[in-house]
Amino acid sequence: YDPFLPTEKGFKIFSQPDRKLKEVWIQDSTLWIDNEHAVEFDIDEIPANGVLPLNDTSIIYWGGMDSDAEYLSLDSHSTPKELTSYPDWDKTNNQEEPIFKYVKNSVLNNDHTRFISFYGYFKRFLILNTDGHIIKDVIIKAPPYEEAIKEDMQDRVVYYHIPPRTNGKYIYVMCKNSTRAENRIQELQVWNWDGEPIARYDMDRKLTLFSVSDKEKKIYAVDGDTEDVIYVYDLPVP
Repeated sequence: YDPFLPTEKGFKIFSQPDRKLKEVWIQDSTLWIDNEHAVEFDIDEIPANGVLPLNDTSIIYWGGMDSDAEYLSLDSHSTPKELTSYPDWDKTNNQEEPIFKYVKNSVLNNDHTRFISFYGYFKRFLILNTDGHIIKDVIIKAPPYEEAIKEDMQDRVVYYHIPPRTNGKYIYVMCKNSTRAENRIQELQVWNWDGEPIARYDMDRKLTLFSVSDKEKKIYAVDGDTEDVIYVYDLPVP
């Protein structure tokens, strides 16, 4: 998920241990954290599975263990509100907790009116508004494709394994479009906010995290197994 809320100086990010939204910035090569003006949220369970900051006082977060709600919303002056329950896509009667079965990576659009979630074990994504209403449900039936989960967790491929990014107009997401036996390098998929496919590109290496700069027209990426290297790609603009 994309946990950053941009500010004039840097960004705000949700600090899980103390359940606070804090501003962070770099000045003169020094990292600064504003603890004095941090906003605290009343959450019983630390939302370790995902948080999307909407503004200075509101967040959307993922339901935790034993929760029937997939997404909840919360502002600093109220109690959590359930937005939507988990989907029922897997028909194999798998007894895993939904928090594990429906693991996902998400990103907000630039005006924070909707967000998109790509599901790790399903070639599928949802576009929702911030009230939890589903705008679009898209299934990508590109091989390899299975309608339901068949393997044990340790044997599955996590198709959408990296948080997506957006430049406002398009969503960029990496998909490991292969089986474990094939072990192909992932592809970069480009979608718009109406859930329509724009383009796809085969990548030249394994990547574990990336960011998009619309200003520089670049993608900056890293591989967690390779230290001190940043890979730079021209941003595909269809």
